[in-house]
Amino acid sequence: MTTLAGGWTKKINKACKNDFEPGEELIAGVFVQPMGTTSKLMVKEVGDLVGKLVVGSTDTEDNASQGHASALPDERLVLGLTDQRLMVWGHSQLSGKPKGFKMALPATEVASVQFEKLKTIYAFVLGFADGSSKLFEAPRMMNDPEAFATAVDGAVTPSA
Repeated sequence: MTTLAGGWTKKINKACKNDFEPGEELIAGVFVQPMGTTSKLMVKEVGDLVGKLVVGSTDTEDNASQGHASALPDERLVLGLTDQRLMVWGHSQLSGKPKGFKMALPATEVASVQFEKLKTIYAFVLGFADGSSKLFEAPRMMNDPEAFATAVDGAVTPSA
């Protein structure tokens, strides 16, 4: 699966090189979209359950409407984790490339990535240090969320 993760890293580096700070290095990339984009039924039938299971939350408050999670647009996005920041771009359906820098957060604000393999997608939850989280789907044919999660774990785990 490393070719998938490497594919997004290569696409981001090629299409978005002007968005990086001098010396900033891209570690991993992933494509995500709002839950239900692949199957509108999945949101109704699986999305709430998956969100609660993956995040481990049973309260009914929408966690994505708070904190850093609320700043992430509800659209197709390409996420890039560098040694300094989580960077967010839009996604061009025509070219399949990242397009239009949206926002960035310090890498230390990303607390976790959790995912669950479903039939055609991964349920993908991005958790932040402020306690907020956002549920996305990551199409299985074009992603390796495990590599992205590993990169996040490496970025947020203090080195000994």
